[in-house]
Amino acid sequence: MLKISVPFREEEEVNALIDAGADELYCGYLPPSWERIYTDLEFERKGGRKSNFTELGVLKKAVHTAHNRNVPVYLTLNGLYVNSQYPLLNKIIDQLEGIAFDSFIVADLGLLLLLRKRRLKSKIHISTGGTVFNSRSVDFYKGLGASRIVLDRQVSIDSMKNITSAHPEIEFEAFIINTLCVYIDGFCTFTHMYNLYTDEKQKRIPKDTKEKKMLLSIASSYDIDSRADACCLKYDVKTIDLDKSDIIVDKKIKPVFFKQLTDGRECGACAIYDIALTGVKSLKIVGRQLAPELRLSDTRFIRACLDILKDNKKIKKDKFIQLAQDNYKDYCGYKDKCRGNNCYHPGVIL
Repeated sequence: MLKISVPFREEEEVNALIDAGADELYCGYLPPSWERIYTDLEFERKGGRKSNFTELGVLKKAVHTAHNRNVPVYLTLNGLYVNSQYPLLNKIIDQLEGIAFDSFIVADLGLLLLLRKRRLKSKIHISTGGTVFNSRSVDFYKGLGASRIVLDRQVSIDSMKNITSAHPEIEFEAFIINTLCVYIDGFCTFTHMYNLYTDEKQKRIPKDTKEKKMLLSIASSYDIDSRADACCLKYDVKTIDLDKSDIIVDKKIKPVFFKQLTDGRECGACAIYDIALTGVKSLKIVGRQLAPELRLSDTRFIRACLDILKDNKKIKKDKFIQLAQDNYKDYCGYKDKCRGNNCYHPGVIL
C-alpha cells in the first residue's frame, strides 16, 4: 500500500499529522550559523524561518516524538552549494549527525559525495532537484548510494511504471498535492522572467505608440523581509514603450506576487489509482510553508483516497476518481469538483 510523506515545521505538529494519516514525515533546518553569512534560501531553498526548524534541540525533540510512534523522519538538504561553503556545511552535518534522522534528502552532487564519504548512518534520498526522468539517472544515483528517489513533477504515469519496474530495489516517491510548478525543479534558479503580450490593457498605450500590443516585463527581485518561498517573491510590473524603450508610468499597476494560474489546490489525487499500480512507494505532500491546518487537511484528504483503494479492492477507476473528487470537495473546502486545470496528471481524467 502507498505511504504518505508529509511536511512539518513544528514539534507540536508531529502527533496531529500522524493521527491524520502520515506514514512518514520530512522537515527542513535553517542553521543560525548559515543564516548569519548567507541568505536563508541558499541552505535548502524553501521559505526560510517560516518553513524550517532553527533550533537543534527542538528539532531533535520532534524527531524523537515521531520515532516513539514508529514514524521515520527525513531531513531536506536541498541546497546547491559552492566549494567555499563546505567547511561550514561540514560543521552543520556534525551537528545533525547527533539527531537520528532516517534519511537526508539531497539534490547537490557535492553534498551527496560528502555524505557518502562520511559514512553516515542515515540513508540518502535524492530530491526532485536531482532531476530523475529515466532509468539511466536512477542507475547513476544508485551507484552513489541512494536508496530512494523523489521523481520530478513532470514524470508521467507510464514513465513511473517503466522506471520503477526496472529498479525494484530502489524506493520511489511521487508528488501528489500542492505546488504544481511548470518548471523542472532541478533546473530552476528561482528567478523567473516573462514577456507577456496582452490586448486587455491596450487602451493604456499612448496614442502615438505604433505597437498594437503592450509588452509587460515581469522580473523578480529578492525581498529579504517577505521570508516567502522564492516563487512568491515580489515582482515589479512595468509597462514599456517598445519604440522609445521608456517605462510608461501607470500608478494603477502595483507590485504583484508570482502565482500559478490554477483553480483551487494543485492536486494529483485522481491519479492515485494508477500510481498504486506502479512501483512508487510513497506519495509526497508538498508545503512546509503552508499553514498547519492546510497540511492536516491535505493529509486527511490523501489518507481518505488511499482508504478507498484499501476498502474496495475491486473498485473501478472511474468510480475511484468520482470518490476522490468528492473527497477533494470535502477535505479541501471547495464547493465544486476540481476543474482539471490544477491537475498533476490531467491525462488521467480526460
